[in-house]
Amino acid sequence: GRKVSPLLAGLLILLTISLQQSANAQTRPDTPPQNTADSARTSLFETQVRPLLASHCARCHNADKMTSGIRVDQIAGIPEDRHLALLADIRKQIESGAMPPEDELQLKDEERSQITSWIDLSIRAAREQGARKNGAMRRLTIAQYRHSLTDLLGIQEDLTDSLPADAISKDGFTNNSALMTLSPLQSEAWFEIAQRALDQCIVDESAIPVVQTFRMDLGRSINPDPSPDNLILGANSELIPSTDFLVTELAPDKTFPYQPWQMQRSFDFIEGYVGNDTIRQWRHFEGLAHSVFACVRGNPGYPRGAAWETTPAGLLLRPAVPGSEIFGESTTYGPRANFKISLRELPHQGNFRITVTAAAVDDGLLLPPDTPVSTTPNSIRIPLPAGIQTALSLDQPEICQISIIGPAATSGHNLQLQLGTRDFSTKIEGGRPLPELNLTGDLQVSPLLTIRLPAGQTRITANLSQPVLDCELLVTPLPPEHPQTLSFLKFEARRPWLGAHMGLRRDCGSTLAQIGQPIEVRSHHLQHYVFNGAIADFPAPEVEKNNVNYLAGVREIGIRSEYTDGRDLPRLRIQSVQFEGPYFESWPPQTHRSIFINSPLRPSPEVLAQPFTPDSRTLQEPWARQILSQFTTRAFRRPVTENELQLLLSVWASARTSGTDFFNSIKDSLLVVLTSPAFLFIIEDSHGPEPEPLTDHELAAKLAFFLWNSPPDQKLTALADNSTLRQQLHSEIDRLIDDPNFFRFISEFTPQWLNLDRFDVLSVDEKRFPHLNRTARSRLRLEPSETLAWLIRSDRPVSELVQADYVVADDQVAAYYGLADQSESGFAFLPIPHKGNVGGLLTQAAVLAGLSNGREPNPVKRGAWLARKIIAEPPADPPPNVPQLPESNDSSLSLRQKLEAHRNQPGCAKCHAGIDPWGVPFEQYDASGRKRSETVDAVSTLPDGATVDSVESLKRHLAANRLDQITFSFIKHLATWGNGRSLAWTEGEQLQSYAQKLTPEQRTCRKLLHDLIDSPLFLTK
Repeated sequence: GRKVSPLLAGLLILLTISLQQSANAQTRPDTPPQNTADSARTSLFETQVRPLLASHCARCHNADKMTSGIRVDQIAGIPEDRHLALLADIRKQIESGAMPPEDELQLKDEERSQITSWIDLSIRAAREQGARKNGAMRRLTIAQYRHSLTDLLGIQEDLTDSLPADAISKDGFTNNSALMTLSPLQSEAWFEIAQRALDQCIVDESAIPVVQTFRMDLGRSINPDPSPDNLILGANSELIPSTDFLVTELAPDKTFPYQPWQMQRSFDFIEGYVGNDTIRQWRHFEGLAHSVFACVRGNPGYPRGAAWETTPAGLLLRPAVPGSEIFGESTTYGPRANFKISLRELPHQGNFRITVTAAAVDDGLLLPPDTPVSTTPNSIRIPLPAGIQTALSLDQPEICQISIIGPAATSGHNLQLQLGTRDFSTKIEGGRPLPELNLTGDLQVSPLLTIRLPAGQTRITANLSQPVLDCELLVTPLPPEHPQTLSFLKFEARRPWLGAHMGLRRDCGSTLAQIGQPIEVRSHHLQHYVFNGAIADFPAPEVEKNNVNYLAGVREIGIRSEYTDGRDLPRLRIQSVQFEGPYFESWPPQTHRSIFINSPLRPSPEVLAQPFTPDSRTLQEPWARQILSQFTTRAFRRPVTENELQLLLSVWASARTSGTDFFNSIKDSLLVVLTSPAFLFIIEDSHGPEPEPLTDHELAAKLAFFLWNSPPDQKLTALADNSTLRQQLHSEIDRLIDDPNFFRFISEFTPQWLNLDRFDVLSVDEKRFPHLNRTARSRLRLEPSETLAWLIRSDRPVSELVQADYVVADDQVAAYYGLADQSESGFAFLPIPHKGNVGGLLTQAAVLAGLSNGREPNPVKRGAWLARKIIAEPPADPPPNVPQLPESNDSSLSLRQKLEAHRNQPGCAKCHAGIDPWGVPFEQYDASGRKRSETVDAVSTLPDGATVDSVESLKRHLAANRLDQITFSFIKHLATWGNGRSLAWTEGEQLQSYAQKLTPEQRTCRKLLHDLIDSPLFLTK
């Protein structure tokens, strides 16, 4: 791109240095001078306590041994915050006589009193002093930075792929200020991303954009001038006949002039395909048919019926059953019923829009071959002359079973059946005798489908893949209570889900990424369904220009009837697919116009084109000031100061003086804004270590980055501008929770809180757990986040984090838990009432599978996870060189024996006493997170003394007896995320005291969020 001026480069360097110094100042520990009480406490420690710890404790609890993960040699006279919890535990151990151990030198009563008195003084002093804050400064996480660019600039493309990953804190979060370090790589990436973002947003207003627009219409014999070439697209590809699709390049009406892009029509290739022959010689190809193909590619063998077929009404698609690679096999051709538009040319940059014209098919339910064939006195037998139309007449609408009688019933042939305007393709199999029909000779009957037929005449045409004589259709109206009637009614009520994908073609399949979310197609009438995206966010082929291979560099747009849980769905009818990109609703685009605001201060084009002199500067600077003031105020999340504005204006003026035009000079100033600490960091400025109230703009930013993981919107900013945010705090909290942007927070917080990254990298034993396939994992990964969103938005009791009589699931998740017949939500996560064992977070598959090794469950990991994440009683970190739980195929060793052998290692027993009992009940669940069918010994005496014999009894115990700790753990993790730092010990103590005082009615998820935000812990800095 254009070189940056030396002045701008110098300013950026100074800003980076200032940023580093500011961050260093924020992280420097504040150590105020000691007062008299502190001095007395230090003296008491040095003269009495330290010698006792050295003589009675340090031999085992030092840097080298760290027995039970504990060191006492680091404790000081004024204890650090991180040591206060350790001191409380030491006091408990000494007071109870558990420490020192019996085989060590014992403390005298006076010595015990000296240690415990000093600990009491230290803890009391810490509580009285409270947490020292001294402001805050933390870098935006990658997700926050991405959302900030999207909200500020309006760009859809994700530009953050070059950023190094955020570090994860001990609490599990990526937004901890102590770890948000700066590096030259980070600074360079920020600069490059800002340049790319501004280049996308700011355009030449006088330029005429080039736009590619085409539509593919689909339908039998729709193309009056099909391609004469017989082409293929490689293995497992099936080109839709060129007679059945028509590609038209369009020039839609726009409110601005543009140049339509014309795709290439003339090609020469040395490698490619003609028919089924591979060519290795120069061949010339002519026509649009060699630029755009209608292709169905995927693993063969659809479960029942034809995966796709073209009809006069369009392309009919059945659900895209996951391909075999998803089940751990080697082929990678993708799901079955995998329709794609393969094409050679798409824009490289910019937004795009795909419009699919589609409808749900008024369909029939194909029947498996073992379905009982129904016959009644009302059954109708209709002769089927091959390829000749006949008719069926009914007095009233009926749900009917249709079967075929004759030699074809056992032929295994494919049948094409047309009932009125509806088309069906299926394989005939499963023929059997039916005595009620008094069939002669070897005639048999095979079920075909259940369908709703209208009153009056229905035209019928049937064609078999091979001619078979003497066939009939058996049409039987079914009574309302018939099982097939009930099954059909459920089928008829379901709807297909339309999904769009984009990517590239490979020799062994495709690499596609989904565009947005699937859309439920409710209507039987054609409607337009729109999918938007940024082209650069999707896989693209990287091949040299003018590659001589016919199949090199092919892009793909995939349109699917998305697979849910395997139950039958009506087919999806696709009439047309239209692409437009780059997509502009106006010119200049909104991204440009939101920066260069329409204003009375805007000079005329003639003034903007003048040489930059003092006179022209006078005419141009008011608009430049207005542009920079508005943009910078939004970017900094507070009003811009006059000094900052003058700096930005000086950058603009310097670029204008050097000959840069007005718009690119503004771009230079905006580059400074987007690489400034005020944009890249969440800053809470403070005058000292004592807590101070957040300013209104600091509160608006903190609230938005908490509940949206993104910057404040216009309403929050306006409330901050008017100093009325605190008065409307609770209504704003509710507004943010109910907004779709709330899921930006949920989708980051929940996986980090629950450590779902383990599930993301889990290597599954595919032979043992074929059901935990890629498709299932993608949906199970969403379940914890969707559950927490439901709990908060519905203000459900905190106890339902661990025990609930419902599961929040979509169809696929419900099917994974064996609840498919109870869900009809498709891809929407909704609560399903359920009295079984899957309610709450503890038994969600993403959690439990992630706490396994993909082959066997790990009760130690599961117990430690529950202790850390659910009840906030984390075990100490294991000391160095502790062996893992042994993996043994010896069936004679029980789980308890394995755990006992591990605990007997030196220094392990104490920690495992607080871990293993929580994990043992989870042995009822296998490594895939599903409940075992066999009986497992899950009896466990918990660290709090209670005995449970199953996960269900563990859940009941937690909900009834450990609700204080569950409440504390939940709000502690929320507070850690919301403040962007680990909590001080005294803050944890305050939260624990708060949790213990709540009544059952007050322990609801939404209320806890309100209480946390409306507390000094959140409102002060």
